[in-house]
Amino acid sequence: MEKQAIIRVQNVSKVYPLYDKPIDRLKESLSFTKKIYHRDHYALNNISFEVYKGETLGIIGTNGSGKSTLLKLLTRVIVPSNGIIEVNGKISALLELGAGFNPEYTGIENVYLNGTMMGYSKTEMEKRLESILNFADIGDFINQPVKTYSSGMFARLAFAVAINVEPDILIVDEALSVGDAFFQNKCFKKFDELKARGVTILFVSHDTSSVRQMCSRVLWIEQGEQQMLGESKMVCNAYANSIKTKSGGRRFFSPETEKEKRNYDLGTFELEDYPPIHHSVESQLNDHVRILTAFFLNKEGEITDELEVDEEYTFVTVFESDIEITQCITGFVIESTKGQWIINCNSAICGEKSTFSVRPHTAVKSEYRFKLPKLLEGDYIVGTAVSQGTIDQFQVITWMYQVLNIKIVNPGANSAVLDVDAEVSVFSTSQ
Repeated sequence: MEKQAIIRVQNVSKVYPLYDKPIDRLKESLSFTKKIYHRDHYALNNISFEVYKGETLGIIGTNGSGKSTLLKLLTRVIVPSNGIIEVNGKISALLELGAGFNPEYTGIENVYLNGTMMGYSKTEMEKRLESILNFADIGDFINQPVKTYSSGMFARLAFAVAINVEPDILIVDEALSVGDAFFQNKCFKKFDELKARGVTILFVSHDTSSVRQMCSRVLWIEQGEQQMLGESKMVCNAYANSIKTKSGGRRFFSPETEKEKRNYDLGTFELEDYPPIHHSVESQLNDHVRILTAFFLNKEGEITDELEVDEEYTFVTVFESDIEITQCITGFVIESTKGQWIINCNSAICGEKSTFSVRPHTAVKSEYRFKLPKLLEGDYIVGTAVSQGTIDQFQVITWMYQVLNIKIVNPGANSAVLDVDAEVSVFSTSQ
């Protein structure tokens, strides 16, 4: 059965004239010789794609890439300079937090106002009001002016209205980033429900983990140019690699990547044999305490960025110190791509659970041998740090973020972030 395109974008561009000075606009409009005083800025340049009915399409790209311009074109807020856009269905859009809300109106009044803007009568909105209020869950604030709302309450109400007007197409543009974890969890479950009902969703986010989770295909736009359109994991990996390359960091793991396997002698300090360290620009560096390398080794002593659950690995880090550190703590963190700490291991909470001293002008190597627990398969980020003090009161000296991107492999296919081997007992009574 041929897929039905509910959105079709063909060779679409959006061009804005840029003037160096405000007076140049007037000069150009009054020029008898038709002299040009502006230069063209392509917010979007020759974009083409289709979205199929019931599909969830992700749209990614850095700030200023043209994502918001594309959504405004799809919702007919603006018109294209060139190309054709066809939309076959009713759109409900969350483009900007509170867009379409009157700050002086109460929450209830804004529900009806938004319904009117979407073409619904007051009677039709009254039928949906209970579902909207239950999902928003903002209590008595629904009768207060929305100018008194927090950004989270704004998001709750706006999202509740958008999903309860039975749209054919739902567009979400970073609207969930202001909500708390519970609200975001509630929203993602609602997305699953909408997808099951055949609603088409356009999901715009910087969070590639959420995009991978929700979307089957992804469109990547950069500086107005279409970079990739394809399977979610492939496009998100390419996008992440691009970001990492620009920030000087290491590339995300890709199944197609050729991985060089080298043996490292953990008994020596041949520093030139260790792989160089990479880190993100957010890292906290120190001229006197420098982390030189960080990597994982498998049981054969080979460096690896692919770790399998229930297998043993060693995390190795080496740092140089020009100063004395009387109570030194070293360690590493494995976190999800959403920034959640999944594993935290350091010398003050693992092993002998103690600090150690470092003399000036020395190199220190720390090794952490562990069995990888049953984690959910996927991409994870690794950071490493050197601190001073105790586990209850310490000061970070050097913290390097995003030093490694690792792939965790789980043949058992977890149903949650972490699986546990529980001992199960079942009891019953007979009548």
